[in-house]
Amino acid sequence: MRRYLSMRGVWLLLGLVLLGMSLAGAKHLSNGQTPPSTSQQLAHVQPIQVRGLLVLGTVDSEPPPVAYGLPPVLQSGTIAKVFVQEHQLVRVGDPLYAFDTSLLERDLEIAQAQLELAKAQLDEARVAVEQHQKTVALMEESVANAEEKVQIQTRLYNLIRNNLENFWRNQQQPKLTEEEIRKKLQDDDKLFEAQAKYTYARRESAVEQKKLAQLRALDPYVKVRQAEAGVRRVEAELNKAKTAIAMCTVRAKSDGAVERITISPGTTLGISTREAALWLVPTGKRVVRAEIEAEFAHRVTPDLIGKTVTIYDNSDPRLTYTGTLKRLSSAFLPKRSSGEALLANDTRVLEAVVEVDDPAPPGKPPLRVGQRVRVALGP
Repeated sequence: MRRYLSMRGVWLLLGLVLLGMSLAGAKHLSNGQTPPSTSQQLAHVQPIQVRGLLVLGTVDSEPPPVAYGLPPVLQSGTIAKVFVQEHQLVRVGDPLYAFDTSLLERDLEIAQAQLELAKAQLDEARVAVEQHQKTVALMEESVANAEEKVQIQTRLYNLIRNNLENFWRNQQQPKLTEEEIRKKLQDDDKLFEAQAKYTYARRESAVEQKKLAQLRALDPYVKVRQAEAGVRRVEAELNKAKTAIAMCTVRAKSDGAVERITISPGTTLGISTREAALWLVPTGKRVVRAEIEAEFAHRVTPDLIGKTVTIYDNSDPRLTYTGTLKRLSSAFLPKRSSGEALLANDTRVLEAVVEVDDPAPPGKPPLRVGQRVRVALGP
């Protein structure tokens, strides 16, 4: 027990010696001065004098950044190639990334085959028109022949009848009455044959005329119009397939800088994918979208539009920038930031758009899109 107490005293003495040496070293490093406390350090910082209403805002581009993902022609797709890198400057129309188009190319081949078939059907319909026209011409000739045949048979019948009538009327003895002559004519086989041929020729002519009328009533161009419509439909399908393939190469919609890429060859994107494949910040003016709560909206009046305002860095209010208030919204709308939150936020604000005069002034860090700031509005 005595030994334990003696060892405890030794350790206590050694601890006091080490503490004294530490204090001496700290004093030597600080040149004999005691370090200021946190409250003393903050006391040296001059308070920021803010005039007017101070509201929160977010730095944005004009137009806002664009999130690129699946093209509208795909429900899901696999990235085949990425053409850009992060922080790369691009221009309108530059390719950003491309999806695998193997299935769409098969659809294109099917559409091309259907187009060839539709064109063949159109050629067939046009040939049918020519054939119809030739058939009508032949039928017109047949009708003319039938009418001429009727005329010939009419003349033959009349000739035979007149000759028989003259023969029986000029007979000397005995004289025949009209009734007897009529009976003689009815019993004559040659006259009967001539009359039958005349009747058949007239009926044949009537039939040929009906056939011609039916042919003329037909519209051979109906098939042509149907075939032409079929060609146009398939051409539209072909163009649709080509457009779908072209849209699988996603291109920049505006000049700007690629800020974030989350894909690489082999990445699969679907309609349930939440993260954008690529973010592009358009080249152009930088603005601050300030959010004015409802209880302070009465302090922001339209006469402030066009006035110069001060922008403060939200993390370091000593960093200031200048801007011009360009417009005020005419309605209370949900906060832009609430759309990114997991929980619904029903807070409504007026939005004030401030155009930044110089987002990267000399000697100061530049204002970056998405940065939180504060804006002093009003006098």
